Amino acid sequence: MAGESNGTKMAVAAVGGFGCLAAPVGVALMAGVLILVGGLGVLLFPLVIIYMFFHGLSFSGLGSVGDLNSGLTDAEQRCETSEQAKLESDPQSAADRASRIITGDGLGKLEVTLSNGAEHAGGEPCTVPSDLYSIINSTGRICDAIGPVVIASQIQYESGFDSKFVGLNGAKGISQVPVEVFKKFQGEDADPFQPKESIAAQGKYLCDLSKQIGEMLERNEVTGNLLDLTLTAYDVGIDTVRTAKAVPATNDSQSYITGVRTWFATMEGVGPPPRKLAGVPGLRDDGGQSGPAAEPVPEPEP
Repeated sequence: MAGESNGTKMAVAAVGGFGCLAAPVGVALMAGVLILVGGLGVLLFPLVIIYMFFHGLSFSGLGSVGDLNSGLTDAEQRCETSEQAKLESDPQSAADRASRIITGDGLGKLEVTLSNGAEHAGGEPCTVPSDLYSIINSTGRICDAIGPVVIASQIQYESGFDSKFVGLNGAKGISQVPVEVFKKFQGEDADPFQPKESIAAQGKYLCDLSKQIGEMLERNEVTGNLLDLTLTAYDVGIDTVRTAKAVPATNDSQSYITGVRTWFATMEGVGPPPRKLAGVPGLRDDGGQSGPAAEPVPEPEP
């Protein structure tokens, strides 16, 4: 694919395992290797988890994720029952779809309950809180580059939908928008701990970043995938991306892209219920605390 960052390429390689690592022995070896190599294991571990879910393999030794079918709402349970039926009837198709979604543009639709096998106006959300479904959808439509799946996946990765979350960098709220950026878009009096305010700022910030990144791509000031570069700029700042002229070659930046992208498939209804896996290593942003320290980006030679 043109314009892929290393994070996307690693996601492509990992989800390729959905199709070619059909045997339990294959995925066990894959998981073991990833865990042994430290930082790369952290980077790709979320994709291993989803692979194991598709193939009905044990999570033993890879961290407890609990009962994936306990504590679900009625809507979530209906969606999971329907999804499981599809998975059992054609697991390869589900795996292929997950691969396409994870490495795609994030512009798909959030999963909702179906009526007679089709979406309907009264469908209930299955992968995001029902009270936030509308704001996530509307925010995901304010620019062409960012869809609802991107908004929801980034929230899941940043805070696990915890509206009171405070990050290591001082960012507050569900979307972890940087403090000064939140004030810029929502005003001095806005409350970052109000989910709808936080999500609104998130969407505006992502769209602003994607516009700037798009212009930089046109001027050949950076290379890479528009969405990956935008997500990286959200995480480490656009000046860092401009200096690196691409997604920075650090563990933190690469794992951030992969971590957000990993949630794309589950948000669209392929894979485990998103909120049931929030505590698994690699599925929440740790501010660069996991894995080996990131290496500095080398200065380009003149």
